[in-house]
Amino acid sequence: MIISMTGFGKAEGNFGTRRYRVEITSVNNRFLEISMRYPKRLASKEYELKEVMRKKISRGKLNVFIGIDTDSRNEQGGMHDENKIREFHKLAQNINKIIGSKEVVKLRDILELGEFVSLTDESNADEKETEFVSKLIGKAADDLSRMKTMEGKNLEKDMLGRIKSIEKEADRIINLSKKRVKVESERIKKKLESIIAGRKDVDDKRVEMEIVLFADKSEISEELTRLRSHTKFFVDYAKSDELAGRRLNFLIQEMNREINTIASKSSDAVISQKSAFLKEELEKIREQLQNVE
Repeated sequence: MIISMTGFGKAEGNFGTRRYRVEITSVNNRFLEISMRYPKRLASKEYELKEVMRKKISRGKLNVFIGIDTDSRNEQGGMHDENKIREFHKLAQNINKIIGSKEVVKLRDILELGEFVSLTDESNADEKETEFVSKLIGKAADDLSRMKTMEGKNLEKDMLGRIKSIEKEADRIINLSKKRVKVESERIKKKLESIIAGRKDVDDKRVEMEIVLFADKSEISEELTRLRSHTKFFVDYAKSDELAGRRLNFLIQEMNREINTIASKSSDAVISQKSAFLKEELEKIREQLQNVE
C-alpha cells in the first residue's frame, strides 16, 4: 500500500460553550515527529493527545493545531455573559474601596484591560473534555489519512508506470546482451585463430578458456534476472494492504545496485544507453518514495 506523507485534515465540534477546531498538516519525514499548539487548558494532556496521533499515523512530520472559538453569547468578549459582568463590577467596586474612591475605576475600565484580565476560563480541561478533544483529533487524523490515501494512489500510478518501463527496457537488454555475447565471442575466436594460425605452442583449450572468461565477464543475465525479481516485489508490496514505504526504498537501492553492475559490465553502446534510461527512471521513483509512508 502506498500512502503519501503529505496531507491536511481538520475537524470541529462543540463542547459546552467552547467550539474546538483541530487542524493537522503533514509533510515527509524519516520518522514520526509531532508538534502541537493548543490552549493552556490542555497543556497537561499533551502526551495523551499525541498518543491519539501515534495510533493513527506511523511516519511524517505532523503539525497539530487545536483552537477554541468560544460562543459569542457567553465567553467571547465577556460582556454578554451576565455572570462575568457581575464579577467585573464587583472587581471594580473592590478596587475603588482599596483606593478610597467610589468612581475612579469603572466597569468599562476593567473590560478595557483586555490582555491583563482574562475573559475566558483558563482552568485545566477535565477528563470528559480531554476525551472529547481526543476524539476530535482522531477525526482530523482520519480526514488527513483520506487525503494521504488519495495522494498515495497518484504516487502509486506514477511509480508503477515507471516500473513497467524499467521491466520493458530490462527485457530488451536481455535480448541485446545474448546477441552481443554471441557475436563478440565469435569475433574474438576468429581473431585469436588468425593470430595463432600455424603456431604449435598455443593450447587450443587455453583459447577456449579465454573466450569463456570474456563471455562470463560480459554476462549480465544474472543481474537482469535479479532486477526483474526486484520489480516484481515492488509491484506486490505497492499493491499489498501493508504500508510499503520502507520496503520499497530498500528495493530501489537493490535495483540501483544491479543497474550499476549492468552498466559497468557492458561495452555495448546501446545497452549503456538503456542502462542510463533505467537509472533515470529509478531516480524519479526514488524521489517519489521520499514522500511515501
